[in-house]
Amino acid sequence: MAGARIIDDSKVEIYNYPNPEIKSFLTTVELSAPRVEIFKKPFDENREDSLKQLPLIAAQIVKNIMDIPGVREIIIKPKEIRMKKEISASWEGIEKKVIEILTSALRRKQIKMVNR
Repeated sequence: MAGARIIDDSKVEIYNYPNPEIKSFLTTVELSAPRVEIFKKPFDENREDSLKQLPLIAAQIVKNIMDIPGVREIIIKPKEIRMKKEISASWEGIEKKVIEILTSALRRKQIKMVNR
């Protein structure tokens, strides 16, 4: 069933699509430039070049999420990370790790904004 829920005070909202293999993790802060990038496993040279075009924090988010077992694809937008998982994988473990990655990135981004 599609729907959204906010995860405690981490400023991350999870949107569930009718397709159970896809979820979006929405943030209130821009993580990347205003463009859409798609990353699939395994990375090819073109995707590595695209990764280098992302801001450092967004590139680290993509790398860390792609390292999670079961993640097949990431679509990154300024305030959204949309993911597809392998059919055999469970969202239970993936979701928790993604929230940790995003929460940490948002904290680093806030510190960076304050230090300017």
